[in-house]
Amino acid sequence: MTRLVFAETASVSEDPDERHVQLLLMRGHLMRLLGAVLPLDANEPPLEEERLVVRVRALLDEEVPGDAVRAAFLHRRMSEVGRELLAVLPAVGASDDVVDGWGRTVCAGFDSTRIREAIRAAKSWEQAGVYPHPHTLAAVTRALSGYVTTLVPYVSIHLESLSAGSRGWSACGEAIERSQEARDVAPGEGLKAAREHAFRLAVHTEALLRYAEQDCERSGE
Repeated sequence: MTRLVFAETASVSEDPDERHVQLLLMRGHLMRLLGAVLPLDANEPPLEEERLVVRVRALLDEEVPGDAVRAAFLHRRMSEVGRELLAVLPAVGASDDVVDGWGRTVCAGFDSTRIREAIRAAKSWEQAGVYPHPHTLAAVTRALSGYVTTLVPYVSIHLESLSAGSRGWSACGEAIERSQEARDVAPGEGLKAAREHAFRLAVHTEALLRYAEQDCERSGE
């Protein structure tokens, strides 16, 4: 399946919603492939594989564009680096079976405990009516925004495992969309609005985390 996603014959959908999901799925597959690449060693000169990892990570940091032309350009670049990664993997002993079974390795990309700590803090402030120090609130909000960005590719992998058009598929896709909307919207003025913004981020991050962990458990069976 992974190789088909990055095939040269693969094309981007003309439907905006399908195109968005397609690019999210492709990002998820790139995250899987990164799990087989050794981490960069700052004390060693960069190898070709390591330069490739840097390029992949840069692509993963890009937002999924709504514009069809920019989306097609991103799709082409992700396809190219995906094929390059697949070409490198056999050299480090990765078979096709391993490529399609890296769910547990992917889990190393996020720390569930730290994410839950941020979720718990933001939810407790809102539920208890507590106003934390502005610097603390800002730090937790930034962390939650980053966790949304981190988790979306993993959730997109889970989305791919569901039957398209099913209730579960729709709910998972909606969780991705709503979390990104919550991350991108600017909080209102004042500490209360900032606290409410952090609470909403926590709720959506928690939903993403559940989906991401489900995929890791399923892939590790």
